[in-house]
Amino acid sequence: MLTNLHLLRSVSAIGMAIGAVVTTIATVQANPTLPTNGNTTSARPSLVNRTSKPAVNSNSKKTASAPPIDTVSGAAETALVEHLIANNVTFYGAYWCDHCQKQKSLFGAAAAAKLLYIECAADGEKSQRQLCKEKNIQMFPTWVINGKYFTGSKDLQEIAKLTGYKGVMNFKYRK
Repeated sequence: MLTNLHLLRSVSAIGMAIGAVVTTIATVQANPTLPTNGNTTSARPSLVNRTSKPAVNSNSKKTASAPPIDTVSGAAETALVEHLIANNVTFYGAYWCDHCQKQKSLFGAAAAAKLLYIECAADGEKSQRQLCKEKNIQMFPTWVINGKYFTGSKDLQEIAKLTGYKGVMNFKYRK
């Protein structure tokens, strides 16, 4: 009988702890004006990638880079990237952002390497952190198309539509 009482109290304590976590998450999600990254606030719902940033040794001058892309570009992906380049479409992201990596993988390795990609992580390879601050980039990925900001990962069909691309659209990968 005593064992069952201890078990019941333990289960109850675990349930209360889970409830507190869920309540905190719901509060943050329901209030889009709460800080999204510790430095800024947003008046719109956050699409911020909540992936943990890697620990960085502040004494180190090393730069970090994303893992290699393992998907293969096709003719449609390459043609879309050429259209994006010709129209100065810019992709802002961070090497540690899972959504940014998935976005790049939709293009395939060869086409993704040609994207007008701006690295926003301060410790990222070829970081352009100051430009990201000047452009007020607060979420990753962010696409800038004709001066308009589009946040979150996009399917290639959607990018094609947003940019007025009329070429071949038999893209290999879907979001």
